[in-house]
Amino acid sequence: MELRQLEHFLAVVEEGSFTRAAARVHLVQSSLSASVLSLERELRTELFVRGRRGTELTAAGHALLDPARTVLRGVGRARDAVAAVEGLLRGSVRVATVPLPRELDLSRTISGFRTAHPGVDLHVVPSRAQEAVQLVVEGDADFAVAPLPPQPGRPLRFTRLTSTPLVGLCPTGHRLSGGDTVDPRELVAEPLVDLAPGWWSRVLFDRLLEAAGLHREVRLEVADWHSVLTLVQRGVGVSYGPAACVDRQTFDRIDLVPLVGAPTWELGVVTRDDGPHGAAGRAFLTSYLSRCRPRRATVGATGAP
Repeated sequence: MELRQLEHFLAVVEEGSFTRAAARVHLVQSSLSASVLSLERELRTELFVRGRRGTELTAAGHALLDPARTVLRGVGRARDAVAAVEGLLRGSVRVATVPLPRELDLSRTISGFRTAHPGVDLHVVPSRAQEAVQLVVEGDADFAVAPLPPQPGRPLRFTRLTSTPLVGLCPTGHRLSGGDTVDPRELVAEPLVDLAPGWWSRVLFDRLLEAAGLHREVRLEVADWHSVLTLVQRGVGVSYGPAACVDRQTFDRIDLVPLVGAPTWELGVVTRDDGPHGAAGRAFLTSYLSRCRPRRATVGATGAP
């Protein structure tokens, strides 16, 4: 069994298809398929069920998943240790992130880090809040920039970067625009563009409605923040979200209206208690935090929203 076979196996698991996995590891699909097939022959079992809708793990594939991740994390730490002795920084960094306010964007950190450390591979994984945190918990991301939903018993740390109220989002000129506040009742009486379950903004908005004794039927649900803003700007409906995450330069025809009883959406860096395991991950996190200048101290998971 070779390390590259385990890398190819995990790429297929994480990408959900051989085509996307091949692109990720810079191989033609036939070469990736041959690598996985060779691993299956060595283990004398099938690891994937291949179908028109993608790939799914077999029971044997599920059994291999955690050991494969453990082996590759161990190899990564070994490489980091040797590189540290040589005074070099190598390896890879994986960061899971929700859509971010402009001032907390990763791009400046990435640009400077790539110049300083060209031997490090960087992977940014767009995620919903709960998915981002789960990637950190499972060791599949060095850290996440996300809200921290409650994670009982999880050994996590949360460095708060900013907080912003949940607001109503209306197309410019809408009847709800321009007011001092908008009641959630008025918002749900309009055609509403909802985020999919798993987004922390959706969780907060649902809780707000529940506290007000309101019920709504979800009739239009989209899976990403950019689509929400695009639909609101085009007048398809109204929505809700964290005020700081609306890029006013791109979405200049959206009005933000304060919500009555609005909860606060808090964003920060989520890591395991012991931080990123690799030297590259620790260095990238340090660089990012130095640019962000966190407003508050690090707290444990129980102290986060």
